[in-house]
Amino acid sequence: MAGKIVSIKIGYSITHVAEVEHESKTPKIYHAFAFETPEDVLNDDGVHVTDEFVRRMKQGMTENGIQTNRIMFTISSTRVANREVTIPLVKENKIRPILMANAKDYFPVDLALYQLVYRVIETMKAEKQMRISIYAVPNSLISSYQLLAKAMDMQLIALDYYGNSIYEAMMNTMSPDLSATLCIDDNSSMLTVIQNSQIVLQRSIGYGIDDAVFAMMQTPLVSRDATYMDALAVMQMNPSFSDQLRPDRMNDELSTTSAKDSISQALSMLIGNISRVLDYFASRHSDVELIGLTLLGLGASCNGLDILLSNELGVRVTPVSSFGSGDVMRELSAKKFNIGEYYINIACAIKPLNFILIADDKKKKSAEGSNDSMLLPGFICAGCIIASAAIFGVLTMGNISLTTTNKGLESSISSKINVIDEYNSYLTSKVINDGIHMIESSSNVPNDAFLDLIAELEENMPSDLLVSALSVSGDVISITATCDSKNSAAETLIKLRTFSSVYNVECSGITEEENDAGKKRVNISFTLTYTGMQNDEEEGGDDLLTETGTDSAEPAESTQ
Repeated sequence: MAGKIVSIKIGYSITHVAEVEHESKTPKIYHAFAFETPEDVLNDDGVHVTDEFVRRMKQGMTENGIQTNRIMFTISSTRVANREVTIPLVKENKIRPILMANAKDYFPVDLALYQLVYRVIETMKAEKQMRISIYAVPNSLISSYQLLAKAMDMQLIALDYYGNSIYEAMMNTMSPDLSATLCIDDNSSMLTVIQNSQIVLQRSIGYGIDDAVFAMMQTPLVSRDATYMDALAVMQMNPSFSDQLRPDRMNDELSTTSAKDSISQALSMLIGNISRVLDYFASRHSDVELIGLTLLGLGASCNGLDILLSNELGVRVTPVSSFGSGDVMRELSAKKFNIGEYYINIACAIKPLNFILIADDKKKKSAEGSNDSMLLPGFICAGCIIASAAIFGVLTMGNISLTTTNKGLESSISSKINVIDEYNSYLTSKVINDGIHMIESSSNVPNDAFLDLIAELEENMPSDLLVSALSVSGDVISITATCDSKNSAAETLIKLRTFSSVYNVECSGITEEENDAGKKRVNISFTLTYTGMQNDEEEGGDDLLTETGTDSAEPAESTQ
C-alpha cells in the first residue's frame, strides 16, 4: 500500500524516525528526528514497551509535524537465521508452500516458534530453478514490535530485516554490477557486497560508533554533563578523528590532538574486524577488486571518520551522498538531515519482506467468523440454543477435564523452559566458534610448513648435496643444488618423495659438468609443493558468502 508511512529503526543508543513514502523505488523523506533510546527497550529478544519510549516517540512526532499513524520497523537481531536455498522454478504463489514443506531441512528448530519469510535472489530459467534467501524470525520478536505499535496507538503496516533493507537500497541506488557498503550504527555494523545483482558478502560486526562516542564524552571537547546525543553532535559538526590510529599518543597531556587520538583508538576493534572481513573476502574472491566502500549509518554523519577508515583499511571510504533521487536530497538539505544517518529508514520502505503480522491475522479470522455467523438463519440460532441447553452437563464435565489437562501441559512447559536459554547459548557459542575458525583459516598460509621442510632437508639429504639457490613463491619451493654423482641426485629425489611436508616433487633437469680441476659435479633442479595445497585443491568449495549477520546463516550471524 503506497502513501506516507513512519519508518522506525530502534537502536540500542539512538532511535531514528522518518516519515517517508512506502514501497517506492525513489522514496521521498518528509520529516525526520532522532532521540536517545531509553535503557532496557531493545535486546535480542525484541523490544520492550516502556512509558518513556512511547512518550518520546509521540512527542517527537508532534514536534516534527508527523500526523500519519501508519508505521513500520526494521528489525536487527542475532536471533534471525538466514539460509540460501535452491528450489524448482515455480509461480510466486507456490514458493511459500515449497519452503514450508522443506523448512525442517533448512532450520533445525521448532518452527512453530518461528515465521519464515523469503526474498527471491535469482531466477534461472535455463536451469528451471530459483535461488531463494529465506529467513527464520522468532514469533516472539515479531510480537514484541506489534505490542509496541499498539502501545503507541499506531497501525503496524510492515516489518523488514536490516540486511534486506540495505540490499534493496543498494539495488535501487548503486551499481548492481559491483557495489560495497559499510553501515556503522551505534553498537553494530554490517559490511555488504553485491555483484551481478546478488549478495556475495553480508557480514555483521559486533562493534559500532558507540565506543567513539563514549570516548568523546571523556574528553575536554564536551562538557562533563554531556549526553550521548550531545557528544555525537560534536562529532558530526567538527573533525573528531585522527588521520590514523596512534595508540602511543593516547596518554599525552590532554589536548585537542590527544583527544582525537583517544576517540580514534576507541574504534580499533571495529577497524580490526572490518579489515579481517575484507581480507577474508579477498581470499575467497581473488577475481574481484573492491576499490571503495560507501559509508552508511551513524558513521556516515561523523566528520572525518571516512579519512581514518580509508587510511587504516587501504580502501577508499566515502560517506553516502545521495539516495538516487534529487527529491530526497532536497528534502534532507532543507531540513539539515544527514542522508547516511537515515539511510536505513528510507531503505526499509522500498520493498520490505513479507512478514505476516500475527495479531492482525488472528483478528482478521475472528472478524470473518463473526460476519459469517451473522448470515445464519434465525431458526438455526434457536436450534443451537436448545441443543446447547441439552448438552450443558456434558460440556461442563469436558471443560473440567480440559482444565486439568491444560494445567498439566503448563507444568510440563515450565519444567522445560530452560531449553530456550540453552539453545540461545548454543547459538552464541556457534557464532563465536565459526568466527574463530574463519579467522584461523584466513590466517593460514602454505609457508607455515617451511621450517618443517628445512628440518627434513637437513636430516635426510645426502652429505654431498650442496644447495646453491632456493626460491619460495607461497605454495611452491624451487631448489637448485649440486652433488657428486647422478646416483646421489637420484637418492635426493627418492628421499624428497618421502617427506611429510610436501606432496609433489618435480625434477626440471639434471646436468653433469666438469670444473677446471677435472672434478665432475652433477647439477639438479627441482620444485616442491606443500602438502596443504593438495587439500585445498581437493576440497574446492563454494565461495559465495551471504549474511545475517552473517555469512548466509546462523541464527544469526545478521550477521547483528
